[in-house]
Amino acid sequence: MNKETKTVYNNTIMLYILQISKYIFPLLTFPYLTRVLQPENYGNITFANAVMVYFYLFIDFGFLQSATRECSLFRNDKEKLAQIAASTVQAKMILGLIGTPIIFSLVLFSEAFNGRETYIVLAYVSVLVGIFNLDYLFRGLEIMKVITYRTIMGRTIYTIMIFLFIHKPQHYLLLPVISAFGEIIIIVWTWLYIKRSIGLKIKIVSLVQTLSAFKTSAIFFLSRIASTAYSATNIVILGLIYDNWLLAQFGVADALIVNLRSLFGPIADSLYPYMVLNRNYKLVKKILLILMPVIVTGTVGLFFLAEPIISIVAGRNYVGATPIFRAFLPIVIITLPVYLLGFPVLGAMDRMKDANLSVIFAAFYHTIGLGILYYSGNCTFISVALLTCSTELVVLLFRAICVQKGMYDSQELSHQMVENKLNKQSV
Repeated sequence: MNKETKTVYNNTIMLYILQISKYIFPLLTFPYLTRVLQPENYGNITFANAVMVYFYLFIDFGFLQSATRECSLFRNDKEKLAQIAASTVQAKMILGLIGTPIIFSLVLFSEAFNGRETYIVLAYVSVLVGIFNLDYLFRGLEIMKVITYRTIMGRTIYTIMIFLFIHKPQHYLLLPVISAFGEIIIIVWTWLYIKRSIGLKIKIVSLVQTLSAFKTSAIFFLSRIASTAYSATNIVILGLIYDNWLLAQFGVADALIVNLRSLFGPIADSLYPYMVLNRNYKLVKKILLILMPVIVTGTVGLFFLAEPIISIVAGRNYVGATPIFRAFLPIVIITLPVYLLGFPVLGAMDRMKDANLSVIFAAFYHTIGLGILYYSGNCTFISVALLTCSTELVVLLFRAICVQKGMYDSQELSHQMVENKLNKQSV
């Protein structure tokens, strides 16, 4: 095993340890919270957290992708790395300031937020704290162990505090406070690590450099908000139609699917910086050939075991989520190829624009579909779940076509280079 492959392997292991922690801790807190808070408050949280997705994406502005790529390319230049981190943090702070009056306007003047104002404001504070998260730096440098350590530490703090302070339905307001507190501790530790172990001294940079960070990340922002926001839009639209109790059923099914999909994230995340430098497309093909039969078999099993799984994990109050969960399951099958054909493959082909356009196009498709369902009176939990599955299929087909075109263009370029070399030799 060569050095580059070993790095990808080790990073994938670290990310899977991280991913496993995403299941271990929720296995403790998710069943506890769904039962203690009851569907009424859980539905309230589901709606508010969906709204927060928009603000998180707005403040992140695609920096997780753009800054990761920049840090990977300039990994041996500490001065440049410090500049990337500083300009990214400053750009996020500007976006956070812009978002603050927007959130207060929504809670003060929108009827949809009645009864949800306090939780939404507290949740926004937690989003603001995340401005100082530097995960993109560690992803770019392929030091995934730091992300793993800090995340496990944060989840440990979060889990302990939930059991210490959440005992009644009305205690749900403490959730964003606990989240922000844990994040602050982790951020302080992360910044100390950067200074002492990596030797980066992050200082304030010029406005020009900050604006340059916006420019670099703009296309990633469009892609990120398109790929993630339509999931949140599902909940927001359904929250306008159904009460919190019913919305909680959709929220539980959606949360389970999100957790299943996140199983495949570490593979794509660890491959992304590696593929940018090495363009080993055969490795991607090998991964798909090995894992897809396992994924399909597992998904079929989940279909038949859906009701007992939901009953055990969330409680009998949420068995109404069973048909919704089953309607969502096709997404699980296509998630890995969607992820791998995105930034790991198209990014390595220098076709990041195509990767971004695929989700932007799909977001338009999904938005139109939601509009048709809403205004035709057919906006049900099942119809929205099936629409979401078809949207992900659109992303997959778009990316597959772009990858095929990229391969063809690469072969044509290689043939042309060989012909030019032969012509020069003959002369």
